Amino acid sequence: MRILIAGHLLFEGQDCAAIIEGGRALIEASRAEKGCIAYNWSVDPLAPGTIHVFEEWESEADLGAHFKDPSYLSMRTHLERSTLTGFDVSIYSANGKEPVYTAEGQPRDSIFGVSITANASE
Repeated sequence: MRILIAGHLLFEGQDCAAIIEGGRALIEASRAEKGCIAYNWSVDPLAPGTIHVFEEWESEADLGAHFKDPSYLSMRTHLERSTLTGFDVSIYSANGKEPVYTAEGQPRDSIFGVSITANASE
């Protein structure tokens, strides 16, 4: 089962681009770990002081190994050097996967066989 991590970190009066750049080697190391499909940190252009985090892992075991990896442990230390004022980061399980768009490039009208347009007019 694929595992997703998504959320945000809040830093008061901090240069979030510099925080990410300072952790570049750690992010690159995490991306190279077994089972890592995506590992992305980005600055929110509309909310100063906000970094968005998105990760995708092949399995729970791969994520568990990541939590013990030096890159993860060092990233925590790196982030603690800045003024973290809040965060909301969650783990999600993904049992299925479908493309957002049809072969014709249109948004899907159903997800996993369930219509998402049935209530669009309400």
